[in-house]
This record gives sequence, structure tokens and C-alpha cells, in this order.
Amino acid sequence: MNMVLVVAVLLGADPASQQKELLKTFRKEFVAITPGTGKFPASFQMGHPGENTSSKPLHQVTFDYHFHVARYEVPQNLWEAVMGSNPSRWKGPRNSVELLTFDEAMAFCAKATAAMRKAKLIETKQVIRLPSEAEWEYVARAGTKTLYSFGDDVKKLDEFGWHTGNAAGNDPPVGAKKPNPWGLYDVHGYLWEWCLDHGHENYEGAPQDGSAWTQAGDAQKRVMRGGSWKDKAAQLASANRDGALRTSKGAIRFRGGIRKDLRDDAVGLRCILAEVK
Repeated sequence: MNMVLVVAVLLGADPASQQKELLKTFRKEFVAITPGTGKFPASFQMGHPGENTSSKPLHQVTFDYHFHVARYEVPQNLWEAVMGSNPSRWKGPRNSVELLTFDEAMAFCAKATAAMRKAKLIETKQVIRLPSEAEWEYVARAGTKTLYSFGDDVKKLDEFGWHTGNAAGNDPPVGAKKPNPWGLYDVHGYLWEWCLDHGHENYEGAPQDGSAWTQAGDAQKRVMRGGSWKDKAAQLASANRDGALRTSKGAIRFRGGIRKDLRDDAVGLRCILAEVK
């Protein structure tokens, strides 16, 4: 919780004022992504050629638009200020919010958009939304072509992400590990992050312009990316889109998408700020 909000709480400030302060912080934490300029390539090769993976065929994705991506996964204090409640199992104001479905993540984005427009923190032509899968992998890779954004050496993973080998389940605040080259935290592990795309078994016919793949596929499923504190190193790779969530009823395996009504303490969200198309 930032110092402005602490003071506001101590002075008995109203929830609307507290929400605005958190939204101001949220807005400041977005990173500008400008494909085709400076360190941001206009295109990248998406996917992985591995044998047992849904991350193929490899394909080139080219962006002709700019956008912003949140430096952190959405923390619980922001979620609660926008939505009025906190569904998380592992409580902490700056811990990533979890135990939320895809539709709830979408509702958060819609409410945050409305609140930020009202507070004049974003323009009326801008929207807070979930990333497309291509946007997610582009910013997670951050210009790299290696297994992880920090290289191929899995021994370095502890420095950059929370996974089953170093996380006890009591989630930490966001940003406790090192960021990727573009300043984004927790893209490898901590929580799986919802994307807009429908579930697809592979990339046959996938868009090549960065847009969300919402044609065909399974509309009752959505893609999740990044891996989580419950996962092994392979699930935290930049191109991975397959996994198995461990639950009290056993493992839920998924490949290129999982049912969008899933609610798990290893699933959260990261937001995009972009112009409405």
C-alpha cells in the first residue's frame, strides 16, 4: 500500500478517494510497448518447436500498433478497490489477486476502465483489458529468443520467478523477483495469467497481427500463460501454454486453453492499456 493511501486510510478518507489513489498508482505502473521502435521489434517468432506441445507451428507475429502492459500482476488492494471484495486465498494487499474466473477478470477490466476514464487517468478512447496471447508472449519474451526471458539456464529461474521449487504457497508481494528485460515482473511463474484467446489445440490458423484468436476454437475455454507457483520449470517457459493445475480433486490438465469458469489460487491476471479498436 502506498504512503498516500496509508494517510488516506488513517484520516478516514472515503473509498472513492482510496480507489482513485490506487488507480493512479496502477496507471503509473504501465510500461509503454512500441513495436517497431528502439528496443521493441516490429515482429517476433511465436511458439516453440517441441514435440509434445501445443505451441506450434512456429509463426511470425507482426504488430502495427502500440500499447501498454502492466508492470505487475493485479494486486489484491487494487482488485478490492475496484470490485469491492477480495476472492484470494493468500491474503496480502500487494499480493497478486487469485481465485478468479476469466469472466471476473473481464469484469475487473471493464470496471477499471470506467473508473479510470471518470478520474481522467486514461483517455476515452483507451481501455483496460486482458492481453491477447500474442501480446502476452511478445512482452514476456522482451525481445529474446531463449527458453526464458533471462536465457536458457534453468538454474537462474529462482532469481526471476516463483515456482514449485521455491514457493511455499504463502504468496509474496508482486515484484519480489527480478524483472524481464522490459521491466515486467512475474512473467515466469507466480500466477497463470488469463488471455483473451479461445482455446485452440495448436497454432494452425492463428492470427499473425497480434490480435486475440477468438474465431473458432473452444469459446468455453481461454488461454492462460506464464505458469505459477504450483508448476515446474518447464511450465514457466516463455512459449509454454500447457499445464496441469493441482487441486484437492486431482490435477486439471490443459493444452492450449482451460475452461473459463476455472477458479484456482494459481490463476490471476495482468492488464493491457490500449486504444479501442
